[in-house]
Formats: sequence, C-alpha cells, structure tokens
Amino acid sequence: MRRVGEVTKYRYWSERQICVLGRDNGLRLGASWRVSTASTPSSFFGISLPVVGLQRAEGRERSRKRVADRVVRALRDRIAVTYDEPQVLLASGLGKVAFSAFTDGPAREKGIVLHARAKNGSGQRVDLCLFGSVDNAADFQAGEAIEGSSSSAWSAVTELLASRGARNTSQWDEPGLAVEALKIALGDRERAETGSSEDPWTRPWALGYATDVEWLAVIYSDVTLDPDRWNFGGTSLEGTHRIIVGAPVWVRTATPQAVVRYADLRQPSTRRPTGWRRLR
Repeated sequence: MRRVGEVTKYRYWSERQICVLGRDNGLRLGASWRVSTASTPSSFFGISLPVVGLQRAEGRERSRKRVADRVVRALRDRIAVTYDEPQVLLASGLGKVAFSAFTDGPAREKGIVLHARAKNGSGQRVDLCLFGSVDNAADFQAGEAIEGSSSSAWSAVTELLASRGARNTSQWDEPGLAVEALKIALGDRERAETGSSEDPWTRPWALGYATDVEWLAVIYSDVTLDPDRWNFGGTSLEGTHRIIVGAPVWVRTATPQAVVRYADLRQPSTRRPTGWRRLR
C-alpha cells in the first residue's frame, strides 16, 4: 500500500494493546523498549486492570511504525488475512474502515467502534466490529457524534471486551451477541426505529470513515452464522456470513486525504466528499 517517500500516519493507535501483545507473546519490541507492569491499576470499559506500558531502557524512542512492524513480523503466522481460517485470534486488513461512537455504560463519551468488511475465499462476507477508545483515535473527539438511542446489549458487549472474550453472562449466546455488536457498529437499531436511509453523516453515533488504510486487531469472538437461524433480509445486516468482534490495535495510512469526518460534513458549507458512495 505504501510507496517510497510516503509517510505513515496512524489514525488509531492503542499503546495498551501493543503492550499486551508484547507481554503475552514474549516479544522484544526493540532494544530501546521493555514491557512493564505498574502496581497502580487502571480501567478498561469499567473493569480494573493493571497498568501495562512501554518503558525506555536506553533513552531512545522507536517510532510507532518500527514497533508495529516488529509485532507483525513476530506474529505473522497468527494474523488472519484471508478469513478462511477458523476462529482467528489476530486479524488484519486493507481498505475502508467506518468509525462510530460507542457511548453506553462505563465507556460513555470514551468508546469508539470501528467497522470493516472483508470476504473469504468463497466470496462470503465477513464483518469486523472493533471496540476501542476515542482517546486512541487521531481524527475524532468525544461528543462530536449525533446522539441516538442506546443498545440493550451494551453491558453484554462491555463484558465481552473487558474479559477479552472469556465471559458471557448475558441473555445472548455468542452468535446472538455478535449480531448485537454488529448492530451497534452499523447503527442498525437507529434504522430499525426510524426507517431512515439518510446520508451517513446524519446517522446517530456515526463519526466518519477512512479509506485506503491498513489495520490490525485482536479478536475476542469469531462466529459463523447459521443461515437457518438468521435471516437479515431487507436490513443493513443482509449478506453477513461471519462476524468477528475484537479491539483495534492500530489503523494506519499513507494517504493524506484518507479520513472523512462527518462533523465537518454537517457544516452547511461542506460539500459531499469526492468519490463518496453510500455505506450499507
């Protein structure tokens, strides 16, 4: 994707996810860095966690790109890129990513959800719902989305994320919860309530999108839907075959015009972006 002379720009970067990947996989993130665990806890989606960070061992910072590329090289065999693999633990992709606010529960005003689509080798659609923090997003701010109704599944999704997929005490089984997560990512509950097909920058919770990007994510839930159980005809979920839920590690691009912010498009003088097409 990158060309000689182009500069990588990180549109999303999670220091915490990088550190957890390094700690869990015994990665050496360069001579200048070591993974450390502090005694003072922090929280993630309202759940207390130990503080994990990078400390400089030799006083020389390595760029995000060097750290990211080292992670990819070390974990390359475990990163899904074709989505023909069952039950992936890490996933990457190229293309378009949509950003929306996820503001329910402990993550209120801080949550963000990224949505990407891919196809497996058989041409079946794979939807990825990646929940993270707006503080890690370079282009969006808390509170700039249009508010809408809350999802009844927010607490179950929060539990899934906080436990890294290890716990589900909700009323939904894993496929059902994955469908609810996708509804959050797509704003499907808003369309169901209003019947609206308005331009996406007028949709509640939508923040914008980025094109021509590369991303990496850790995966907490990966389900292939039973077509006899799920029928999404006439909704934004129509055509969904597999739903993967996780957390973004990074989103990066070398294209200066990669990001479209819906907060800007809601200004009366702003025109529709060149090459725009409606997202389903």
